[in-house]
Amino acid sequence: MINWISLLMVIAYSIYFSTSRSVREHNSNSSLAKCIPMLLGMTSSVTIGLIIAIWIPHLLAISTIASIMLSAIIAFLIGRVFGINGIIEAQSSSFMGAMMGAMLGVMLSTEEVVTMVIAADVIYLISLLAILLLLMNGKEQKPQKKLNSKVIIYSTVFILSLTFISTIGVLQSLSKAEVEDTPNVHNHSH
Repeated sequence: MINWISLLMVIAYSIYFSTSRSVREHNSNSSLAKCIPMLLGMTSSVTIGLIIAIWIPHLLAISTIASIMLSAIIAFLIGRVFGINGIIEAQSSSFMGAMMGAMLGVMLSTEEVVTMVIAADVIYLISLLAILLLLMNGKEQKPQKKLNSKVIIYSTVFILSLTFISTIGVLQSLSKAEVEDTPNVHNHSH
């Protein structure tokens, strides 16, 4: 369950980022605009690669290819706002991140899966929030009240997302622990 929620969250936030007015109004020739696609491409693709590899852990090649393909779509959405340079940056970092995430997902033990998915989500969400706040602060500071309300909204959504994904992760871990602690009773009738 946490895998589906995590994947949908990364896709939804990436789509939101690519359609955000704050991002579209930013100067795409600034040095910050050259780093944004790389950071978001890498963090989103590591999460995507991790989740896909968790779903199909015995097929590293298939999970890597699927991760690269899905990450390439997300990277295109992230990078297109910043032009061709943004697309190239996002694509190249997402290629590497998808491979790393897939390898990590295959290597994890079942006890570590939930912890790693939560960690990848937290890193992605922190990166996204930091970039959105940087872009908002880089804009003209005239509408100070509107800026503060956006910061509050972004921070609230960020905290709610972290709380939601962490709660689901803890609940899923607890349910797995209960199943593992239940003694196996076999009825041997001959």
